[in-house]
Amino acid sequence: MKPIHTTASLLALCGALPASAQEAFDLGEIAVFANKSGTETALERSGATVEVVTRKDLDEAGETTVAEYLARLPGLTFSANGAAMGSSADLRVRGLDGKYVKVMIDGIDVTDPSGPQVQYNWGGLTTTGISRIEVLKGSSSSVYGSSAIGGVVNITTLQRPDDAGTRTTLSAEGGSFGTFRGEAAIAHTGARGGLSFSLGRVQTDGFSATAGAANTEPDGYEATQLNLSGDIQATDALRLGFSAYALDSKGDFDEFGGDGLPPYDEFNEAEARGLRGFAEVRTGAVLHSLSASYFSNDRDSHSNGFITAFDGERRKLDYTGVWSGPGGMTLTFGADWQRESFASGLDSGEEDSRGAFTELLYAPTGDLDLAASLRYDDYDSFGGNLSGRLAAAWRVSDATTLRAVAATGFRAPSLYELNSTLYGNAGLQPEESVSFELGAEHAFGGGSFVKATAFHTEIDSLIQFVTLSFVPFSGQYRQVPGKSTSRGVELSGAWAIDDRFALFANYTYTDATDATGARLLRVPAHDLVVGLDAEFATGWTGSLSVQHVADRPDEFGVAMPDFTLVNASVSYDITDTTSAYLRVENLLDEDYQTAAGFNAAGRAVYAGLRATF
Repeated sequence: MKPIHTTASLLALCGALPASAQEAFDLGEIAVFANKSGTETALERSGATVEVVTRKDLDEAGETTVAEYLARLPGLTFSANGAAMGSSADLRVRGLDGKYVKVMIDGIDVTDPSGPQVQYNWGGLTTTGISRIEVLKGSSSSVYGSSAIGGVVNITTLQRPDDAGTRTTLSAEGGSFGTFRGEAAIAHTGARGGLSFSLGRVQTDGFSATAGAANTEPDGYEATQLNLSGDIQATDALRLGFSAYALDSKGDFDEFGGDGLPPYDEFNEAEARGLRGFAEVRTGAVLHSLSASYFSNDRDSHSNGFITAFDGERRKLDYTGVWSGPGGMTLTFGADWQRESFASGLDSGEEDSRGAFTELLYAPTGDLDLAASLRYDDYDSFGGNLSGRLAAAWRVSDATTLRAVAATGFRAPSLYELNSTLYGNAGLQPEESVSFELGAEHAFGGGSFVKATAFHTEIDSLIQFVTLSFVPFSGQYRQVPGKSTSRGVELSGAWAIDDRFALFANYTYTDATDATGARLLRVPAHDLVVGLDAEFATGWTGSLSVQHVADRPDEFGVAMPDFTLVNASVSYDITDTTSAYLRVENLLDEDYQTAAGFNAAGRAVYAGLRATF
């Protein structure tokens, strides 16, 4: 029986639904990226609230895209300008949109430097080929620098076998809207290292992105993704490794106002490339790590016979040293350098930045964990910025833990905001944030638990596009007075009925407002998820989840009604290595929109086969 997801925090006691009542919460030492050291860290010392999603969770989920799955987790919401797959899509963390969330794949920052704001488009990422996702919630600039005010999503692709040997995975899925997904992957673990390779393909005919009876032309999407990684223990003290990422995609879109008139020639083509190499060497009590990474995202937008190019690049060097001392003390320190550039038509720009950081993890007693981090960033365009984080966790008993986190963060102005010929402002300063978090967790035993977290984030020195009312189609990015605020409560829990059935639930209340006090668009006040996970016969597993989203602000004068989504999946193990599954998204065929004026999918059915040997 599968876990829906694992909820971890500085003091996380547990947080998976049962694979069995005995093993569901035996998480042990697993790697979390809440701390700069990046080494395997016990969950209770992670220093922040983290949601952990495993390969098994994604295999048995009822969602096609990663963002739709993550929207089931407390504090996360999703919206798309059309279909979830292939459209412009955003994942919000605690009410804060994509420009405040850093996204990494196999250690490579994949946010797009060429966009109006630096952020990741979730519309092209399906659950195929992913082995693990960690969502770090809360301001984390002291660890990850700019754009980590809302949090960080760290995605790991194919993982190698724990023991020496080779593992091959093949999967194929087909279903509604002419959708096909396939994956071929191979991973090898040897005596001194390993290598993994995966190739995935997705294509769909789709449906019209723009809502309305007059819009009937379907907007399709196709993409091919390759991931490659490897490492070798060159000597007893030296480890070398690399990861590579490539995504080629093409997706249709509707021009402004809808489908328009034939020929329907609006589409985006994109090529994303990422490469990272690293070396780790131990000298005495210090583990040194040096890495170099490169990422590019080249997009061409085709519309009415015209092509608009958007090209972005990021180069980064990173050094980290980790010292492990007595009494559970770990000191991490280091520095990094980054160069981002973009070009689009007459617009172009480049920015160099440098950062230095230190972080201390310390357990003064067996019941208390402390974490403190400090980072200074220096940018060519605006100078320096200092950010920090303090966290504490007190295990009141073996079953109950209390925690507190306070942090500051920042978002550097994007290259477009600084350098756009028509709208840029070279004098922009970074947005700055302060956030607080209080939480409590209690484990009842046998796989049952409850967890509550209250959060509060304020962002000032806001960068917004200000329209010049006296000049049509004009404006400029400016710093505006006031603060945006996002605050709320996350509740989650699970009840292991027995070793075959488990109930799970989470609820998030979010009060998010901009500098004027108006509610932030596409952020619901109430988001509730309840579900059942079951192993109902030998070889048969299933999952049913119900999500209710309520009280969304009107969007540009369009009312955004409440909606309820029901997703279900069932899987059968044909052999020890092969399984067949059936997934149904939006089982009740709910008519809803996550963004005003854009369609969301109705009922969709998918069937597939998966083999691992």
